[in-house]
Amino acid sequence: MKHWIATSLALVTLALAGAALAQDAHTADGEILIVLAGREAGPVDPRLANVPALHRSPFDAYRSMALLSSPRVHLRVGAEEIVQLPNGRRMRLVLREVTSEGRYRLQVSINRPGQRDYLPELDVVASPGDPVFIAGQSYQNGTLVIGIRMGQRRP
Repeated sequence: MKHWIATSLALVTLALAGAALAQDAHTADGEILIVLAGREAGPVDPRLANVPALHRSPFDAYRSMALLSSPRVHLRVGAEEIVQLPNGRRMRLVLREVTSEGRYRLQVSINRPGQRDYLPELDVVASPGDPVFIAGQSYQNGTLVIGIRMGQRRP
């Protein structure tokens, strides 16, 4: 009887662990970095100072950066998530898959309700913790730079 109970508990534990792994393969948490970048000299938000991609071309042309907001997202494979941007446009994110290497394959589009798409559709692959940036929308005498950071950086 004790052996049967121990075996049953072990099977339940394995089933729960398998369900958690399956859930991780179908969902992902992330953060959207909404940055206002300017070509005029000015401050760089300290929360952006240690983001390597923003120190490389084409982003190194911007001499000031302010983090306007950083909304959190929880994505499920195949389901869209909408993030409102400060210029009235909406960014649509769809998690296509979490790869076997633990990277995130995303579909991104940016549009304005009732208007032609600004960015009709872009497929990106993001590594855990490393933001992927999209830029080019004018806003308040600067440029909106949108970063998508999924998961946690691995040690």
